[in-house]
Amino acid sequence: MTKSVGIDLTLSAHWRADDGKKSPYLPEGVLEFGWLGHLVSALERIPGYRARLFEEGELPQALTDVDVLLLPVPRGAADQELPPAELAALRAFVQSGGGVLLFGDSARPVPGADAVPVPLVPDALLTEVLVSGPRPAPDSHLLTYGLDVTAVPGHPATAGVSSVHIHRARALDVTGGLHPLVVGAGEVLAAAGGSGEGRIAVAGNGAMFSLPHLGRASNARFLVNLVRWLAGDEADEASSAEAARDIAGRQRFRSRTFSPEPDLKRIQGPHVVDVSESRQVFEAVAARPLPDPYEDQDAFLAEAELRFHELPRTVRQAVIHFTREPNDYGALLVKGLPVDPQLPPTPADPRERVHTDRKLGELWLAAFSSALGSIFAYQQEKQGLLFQNVSPTPHNATKLSSESSSLLLDFHTETAFHPHMPDYVMLHCLRPDHERVAKTIVSNVRMILGELSLRDRATLFEPLFRTGVDYSFGSANGTRGNGPVLPVLYGSPYDPQMTVDLDLMVGLTPAADRALGKVQEAVNRTKRWVTLDRGDLLIVDNRRSVHGRSEFTARFDGRDRWLQRACVVRDLARSAEDHETGGRVLTTSFAV
Repeated sequence: MTKSVGIDLTLSAHWRADDGKKSPYLPEGVLEFGWLGHLVSALERIPGYRARLFEEGELPQALTDVDVLLLPVPRGAADQELPPAELAALRAFVQSGGGVLLFGDSARPVPGADAVPVPLVPDALLTEVLVSGPRPAPDSHLLTYGLDVTAVPGHPATAGVSSVHIHRARALDVTGGLHPLVVGAGEVLAAAGGSGEGRIAVAGNGAMFSLPHLGRASNARFLVNLVRWLAGDEADEASSAEAARDIAGRQRFRSRTFSPEPDLKRIQGPHVVDVSESRQVFEAVAARPLPDPYEDQDAFLAEAELRFHELPRTVRQAVIHFTREPNDYGALLVKGLPVDPQLPPTPADPRERVHTDRKLGELWLAAFSSALGSIFAYQQEKQGLLFQNVSPTPHNATKLSSESSSLLLDFHTETAFHPHMPDYVMLHCLRPDHERVAKTIVSNVRMILGELSLRDRATLFEPLFRTGVDYSFGSANGTRGNGPVLPVLYGSPYDPQMTVDLDLMVGLTPAADRALGKVQEAVNRTKRWVTLDRGDLLIVDNRRSVHGRSEFTARFDGRDRWLQRACVVRDLARSAEDHETGGRVLTTSFAV
């Protein structure tokens, strides 16, 4: 017999299932926070179950068609309260044998606010206490709101559940007939009990069932068990375990869709800025004499920053917006910047300074970098030049180096192994390759997440990956896993950042190695590309996107592909120990 589950999020100010809505407090593109739209397809992975979302005002009548209802706990000022008619219908639903799962949200506590009564459960309160615990060493002096807590044995809802991962969960104040299901930090976080012929369960926060957390610990199994218990379904444990494995390990859930077009230049959006209509303004900005960027660096950078403020407002606005609200591609393409009309031959040795008449490439890199942070360099890269030439060389054609040509440079975070990674990498094209086939490829973490299972996603947040040190920093070419141990995903669980190097990183456990392999598949499925042409400037968000470059044919004739590259960090002071006072060249060394 088919069981039916209804999900009513219509009265919640936090939880939603509409792809087009998001929290007003988050940047564009961050849609996973507060999103539970995936629960419909997740619950339908339970054999014999179907699920659907309720529309506004549907609650009283629709209860006749469901066995279980999932419902957020209204919080007064933030959410609308349950109307008396709907509350009466819910009581009748439970008394006649229905099951209800009530859950809170992760909104910030309101100082002095009272605990919120839990509907249908006398004397049960959703408190303003957000449960926390110590972070792992060496940061154990700090607290985290994301932690694994204990499942209380002896109840069908916790069968096969070893622990539950919570995130910003509210403590419950429960007495009487509710049986604690999940406890941690001295607080009850989930409980359940009977009411009339029906059953009720309460969770301090629905975040344990959201996309970032459903694949952690035993959360998927806990959800399956809860729904089955609420439905009065005495299913065998093997069936529940298989359904949980399906939800966490096999299914892919996406909170949004992206344009399938692979060429960034052909996708409409804020990630492309064409300056051709303002070319006269750019020419005027570049026409005045400049200090020498190599002999009088500080004066040159100061002048370039001032000239950035002379650029059209729309261009400056696009750059500033990119730093504050990262786009879906993790890249900003500025098309059509003026280039020195009399370019010398493509440098045969990229480590050498190349003298051009007007230094326009250096000007644009310095000007745009001033809006991103501070330009800097590594001593091991091109002898510490701030403005680096990227061109092919015969002896590095097949090495993992920016000087390669016949080798695919696979997706990577720039200097993923380094304690002071760039926040942005800038690539300015002075001369494209002969056939114009060299593609700069990018893949953004937002697009990658929807290609991963929830279990792999959870694994990628763990420090179970060791990356390798680059060839140019002293490591033998191709040596993998001789660098630091780190997680691939970090930061906000709803809009994470990413560090990965598919050439040099290894997983330290079978699960980690598998997850890394899935990342490789995901970046190739979601990759976008751009063929950089003369005057194009590509800014890559190194914390959210990985980038690479396709193979191309180098002729070594002085007309090969020639880019200028610069690295930018938001706060140069954080690396002060590794560069001379007032300097911009990091001298960090590696024991490899």
